Amino acid sequence: MAGQENPGFCYDFSVMTGKIPTKERRRHPRHQVNDVKGTLRFSSGAKIINMSLTGMAVETDTQVRVGRSYSLTLKHGNDFVLTLSGSVVWCHLRGIRKTDGGETKSVYHAGFRFEDILTDKAQELTRFLEATAIIALDTRISGRFKLKLTEPVDLDTEYAFVVKTISASGLLLETETAPPEGTTFDMEVHLHGVVLQTRGRIVHSREVTDPKTGRVTQIGVEFVESAEAERHAIEDFIAQQLH
Repeated sequence: MAGQENPGFCYDFSVMTGKIPTKERRRHPRHQVNDVKGTLRFSSGAKIINMSLTGMAVETDTQVRVGRSYSLTLKHGNDFVLTLSGSVVWCHLRGIRKTDGGETKSVYHAGFRFEDILTDKAQELTRFLEATAIIALDTRISGRFKLKLTEPVDLDTEYAFVVKTISASGLLLETETAPPEGTTFDMEVHLHGVVLQTRGRIVHSREVTDPKTGRVTQIGVEFVESAEAERHAIEDFIAQQLH
């Protein structure tokens, strides 16, 4: 993989303004809570630039953090699906592009190092490269190759968070990541014995200073696609907090 190591985040400064909207989107009263934690699960797609038996370079419009581990799902046709673990070793902002709908997005190139190549995954990865690499038939699989793939690679990762306030419609939480406003994701919240699994959408975010952990991101999240059972769990938890 080409590129140099970068010991930090890839930031999209066009979206990370650090400002909370002046008109709050609050529909229900918030309640301060203690010892409520959870996990954000982010999933995004990326285009493979090149790949080897030890890692790959990708192009993506999603920020990735150097040093963080991701689950990487590679697909070829309908039958070949390979899931690997990989850590980000470098990431560079390459430019800006416009989507077909006129939206502006940042373009990043990032390098991943595979973490489980000494297991049975190595044989599966070899077969994947043999099926997709653009090489001569008598060439040994070694080095770095471009692939004849149309399917994107799926990038999945998790971030822990701490809930500061909760309402029937959303959360205010603190975490180490800084996703842009409008990002949707799966989340798991531990409500003192009840595990809530739902989806959320980021409505605002800003950097704050935590006296224990240093700089973190405070994120306002609204619940989306919540089932009736999930809504009842949130309402019951809030009722308990008010006693």
